[in-house]
Amino acid sequence: MNTFLTSSTIRRSVVLVGAGLCGVAGLLAAAPKEAPLENYIDISAGYTSDTGSKPALQKALQNRAGGYGGIEGLYYTKAINDETTLVIKGKALAGANDYLFDLSIIKENGGYVKFGYREFRVWFDGLGGYLPSTGFIRKLHDEDLAIDRGNLWFEAGYRAEDKPAISLRYDLFTRKGTKDSTSWADTGLAVNTSNLRGLLPTFLKIDEKRHQVVADVSKKGEKIGWALGARVDKGEYTNGRYERRRAGESTTDRKVTHKEGQDYDLFQVRGSYENQIHENLLITTAVARTTIDTTLSGSRIYGQDFDPVYDAAYLNRQQRDEGFFGLHGESEMKQIIGTISARYQPKETVVIVPSFRFEQIDWSNKVDFEETNFGGAPAFAPINDEVEADSEKDWKVYAESVDVRYTGIKNVSLSFKGEWTKSEGDLTEERILEPGTALQVISIDRDTKFERNTQKYAATANWYAKPGSTVAVQYYYKVRTNDFRSVRDNTVSTSDRYPAYVANQDFETNDFNVRFSTKLGANLRSVTRYDYQKSTITTQDVGLLMAESANMTSHIFAETLTWNPSNRWYVQGGVNLVWDTLTTPAVKVTGGAVNLVKNSDANYTSLNLGSGYAVDDQSDLFVDYSLTQSKDSFVDNSNRTVAFGSDIKVQQATVTWNRRIDYRTSISLKYGYAKSDNAVSGGYADFEAHMIYGKVQYRF
Repeated sequence: MNTFLTSSTIRRSVVLVGAGLCGVAGLLAAAPKEAPLENYIDISAGYTSDTGSKPALQKALQNRAGGYGGIEGLYYTKAINDETTLVIKGKALAGANDYLFDLSIIKENGGYVKFGYREFRVWFDGLGGYLPSTGFIRKLHDEDLAIDRGNLWFEAGYRAEDKPAISLRYDLFTRKGTKDSTSWADTGLAVNTSNLRGLLPTFLKIDEKRHQVVADVSKKGEKIGWALGARVDKGEYTNGRYERRRAGESTTDRKVTHKEGQDYDLFQVRGSYENQIHENLLITTAVARTTIDTTLSGSRIYGQDFDPVYDAAYLNRQQRDEGFFGLHGESEMKQIIGTISARYQPKETVVIVPSFRFEQIDWSNKVDFEETNFGGAPAFAPINDEVEADSEKDWKVYAESVDVRYTGIKNVSLSFKGEWTKSEGDLTEERILEPGTALQVISIDRDTKFERNTQKYAATANWYAKPGSTVAVQYYYKVRTNDFRSVRDNTVSTSDRYPAYVANQDFETNDFNVRFSTKLGANLRSVTRYDYQKSTITTQDVGLLMAESANMTSHIFAETLTWNPSNRWYVQGGVNLVWDTLTTPAVKVTGGAVNLVKNSDANYTSLNLGSGYAVDDQSDLFVDYSLTQSKDSFVDNSNRTVAFGSDIKVQQATVTWNRRIDYRTSISLKYGYAKSDNAVSGGYADFEAHMIYGKVQYRF
């Protein structure tokens, strides 16, 4: 799509700005000169030049390359009578696709009405993969991708002292556009047809709409409070993934369209109650029941074009081009959650907060579709099966926690929290080929019992060493065990048992962090933080011993300095350093798979520096600089597979000047510079940008 300003966009911007100014003129004429300057309008315009990758720039900065302008902000409030107030908020930035209209009419100690619409754009980059060893990269579609998100709402309510508060709100949420996908397709052009690489870009088409109605009634008394609510959702999703496999290869080039449709209805009722039984004891409880009914549709079809009708003899078909069409499914979920907690303070220095939560979820799912596949060369004969699948799952969760805080030691605060969760459930699965015919085959008939236990312990100490200096130390330990047991499984003798071959999987995390805040001088303050975390995943497959399957270690260091050389001047800087390593047993594999998998490192440096100076009573100057760099995180293993990790450096700098012309009018001018170097993308995602921006604010 073309995001440069078109003539129609410019005309729309001019009309919006003109309408806003005309409206302001009318308001100014009606407003008395002595009225307080609560209201304002911001008129702004900007332009961002792009050298290099325009999509990468827009995604990184979430700012449109090209020009934009209009009403950046509008706030207007007016007393309709002694008890009723009108409030209008607005925004209309053509080119940036950023709009807001928010109207409220509020009666003091009475009812209110709100109506509004909000729309904004999120940018994405559709660039595919780059192979350093051969320099291969392929552009298959417009990489300038974006999704527009919208929210239309209406709300009415009543708020009066000593009476229940009532509210009713309707929202329409929308999401529409295109975005990138990390499910890259294969190609034989990067190396050769015997060494395929997943590098070809794919994209997603998003079309989602959700209606939501929420009703609430509540009352808060001196000791007792309660609330009741209901929510109804209706969602309509029609999304698709578009993939081109082996693009540019004459006999294997084909396109894949994967459609995912989902229509659902959600209904929820909830309630809460709290009671201050004693000045030292508060009891709170809440319960909610939710049901979600979903209808599924979709297909995955190969063809020579996107969005094709299934053709068993399409050109360039290949063995194992697996797909499906005619999918129809139904899913029902029922959930009940109940909680109860207390806040008990036996002494002024001790607070104890115990809580308990129970959750039960029941799923029922059924789907049928036509599964498609193809045999080997040279005929590539179609292999189709009618498939019917269903599953039933129940899940119960029992969770307890206790939080204790103690402040009985001078200048010291201590706290401890323990959490214990036990979950158990049952999953039955059945998959039938050619159901109801003489060829019927039950390919999956499985009943799995599973149990999950989680424990977490956290201890925190805060020491207020002296005025302006604080030391905070925290340690937490978390462990989660997952046990799976198949009481019935007809796939034991097959080659595809996933995930039934997993018997146990345990997660363990240790985390230690310390924070030190102090004054280094009368005008200099420092905040230092260090965080260490180590996580281990241990897995046991059926018939094997427990073994470590992943290990992750993280070190995070952060430092912030704030300096005020004078009343007119401040300087603030910060740095974050992250060292993160993930390793798996696959790193130690020998033989034909040696060096196929490497450690996954994520090492980052983030630096920011800002300064502000009051030039005079009417003018301020601000300067900002930021640097984000990933270093020693890229593994060029492209001779065996695709390259993993990141190697990117992004710099941004801005200079802003604000000037108050008079007590009604102020202006703001900004210049910005941004530069990104992305070695992993072979320079195809690099960009350099200059940004100019101006804003005029008029208060009335």
